[in-house]
Amino acid sequence: MVATVLRIRFRVLGNTLVRSPIQMVGFIFGVIGALWMLLLAGVGLFFVGTLDLDIARSVVTTAGALLTLGWVVGPIFAAGLDTTLDPAKLAPFPMTTRQMMVAITAGGLTGVPGITTAVGSLAVFLVWARYPVAAVAALVCVPLGVVICVVASRAVAALAAGIGGGRRTREIIGLVGFVLVIFASPIFVGITGAVVSASEQGVQLQALVTGLSWTPIAAAWAVPGDLAAGAWITGVLKLVIAAVTLAVLWWLWRRSLSASVVGPPARTATRRRSGSLGWFGVMPSNPVGATWARSLTSWTRDFRYLRQLLLIPFAPVLVLIYSRGDIDGPFFAASGLLVGFFAGILAYTDVSYDGTAFATVLQTGIRGRADRLGRMLGSATVSVPLVLLADVVTIAIAGKWELLPAVVGGSMGLTLVGLGVSAVSSALLVVPTPAPGDSPFKRVPGSTFTMFLAFFLCWALVAILALPAVIPAVLAIFAGATGAGWVSLGIGLVWGAVVFAGGVLIGGTRFDASAPRLLAQLRTFKGA
Repeated sequence: MVATVLRIRFRVLGNTLVRSPIQMVGFIFGVIGALWMLLLAGVGLFFVGTLDLDIARSVVTTAGALLTLGWVVGPIFAAGLDTTLDPAKLAPFPMTTRQMMVAITAGGLTGVPGITTAVGSLAVFLVWARYPVAAVAALVCVPLGVVICVVASRAVAALAAGIGGGRRTREIIGLVGFVLVIFASPIFVGITGAVVSASEQGVQLQALVTGLSWTPIAAAWAVPGDLAAGAWITGVLKLVIAAVTLAVLWWLWRRSLSASVVGPPARTATRRRSGSLGWFGVMPSNPVGATWARSLTSWTRDFRYLRQLLLIPFAPVLVLIYSRGDIDGPFFAASGLLVGFFAGILAYTDVSYDGTAFATVLQTGIRGRADRLGRMLGSATVSVPLVLLADVVTIAIAGKWELLPAVVGGSMGLTLVGLGVSAVSSALLVVPTPAPGDSPFKRVPGSTFTMFLAFFLCWALVAILALPAVIPAVLAIFAGATGAGWVSLGIGLVWGAVVFAGGVLIGGTRFDASAPRLLAQLRTFKGA
């Protein structure tokens, strides 16, 4: 049964790539990137094998820990897990939960990331070639470490998607998991900075690596080095830790699948107050107002939109950690600009979240300009207050109120310009997105390259168009030109409004011309 499911998986993958040339190009670029990474890993580990044993042990242990963390954190920053073998799709098959888990694990190992990890891990044998005992131990520990990577990613994804219950419960649990994982990267950067500082102060880095080797993410990779050094007892204990880690992850994953797939779906009933129209009762009764109300409802109630808003608090935290906690410097005070940069571009592919329900939008006969304006006003209603709040809070913490005009001007310019760019980009392209209630880790094979290319092209365009507002803000913040801050405030509001209006006009024209094509693409994603 597992072999049959894998054959179906590759058939679906092939059909998906053949049907979408853009995804085929993305898949090819992914393979090329994987081959480049394999080359770097092979060359690097070959030279590590020529170094002293203690250095080799530290490098392999640290690299193994980073690899495991990458499999857990990677789905957030690499657009998700390949869900061709999604548990919900496998549920109708006559499979036990164990068989389903084995099939999903095998699918993870036979995808591009899985093959890259497995083949790259074989380069570890180049390090232990001089130590027969370590090489023999690696025959067990390297596959164990690779399987832990795959199972850990699937277990975390399943837990983030929710452990059963109603859709709202799953979405809340998924949002909490998303928060924990998205902030794992800056936390890791902070920990790394603390390690570097400790080593500069005389703390032995080897002692830190030794402590890391006892953790679940590194234990399997540390065993061969311990045996090579003659530390048989510690090697065996770390092997036990690795085996227990895999067993616990497998158990957590099994419970999650049993609750969400095997268990009966929970049904919830929501009582609505009679006569309540929500935002539709507040906004104007015209096409722009209706679209504005629908967009604002999505931004305040749809967890797929709410997950994007997490980038707003993420930006100041990222700046704070990279600056090693320096709240008095100009970088933290200027973090509001990064918030505006993130917030403006969140709606760059807003139509994608409509899914096939986008057909109902077209049935209304709405004009493109009204749709663009309504969607961007909905995004602005949420993002602009949050950006202003972030500006005020970061300036208050830094105690640099004289920089407030510059930060507000720069951040508002970036936000409004980003909304203008999004008004055009979301009328030109759609990308595969999770359905309502789905895991934030989901993706369609080959879509990662397309999403990142579109995202960074939009970011680059925003960065260029917002320069008239950003340059005076930077001069005020980093060069002490206080007057430039007020210039930035004026330019940011005026120029941002001009770009916003231009984006709505251009995007509206493109929407009228390309809306049927967008719907056809969305239906393709639905069938993938």
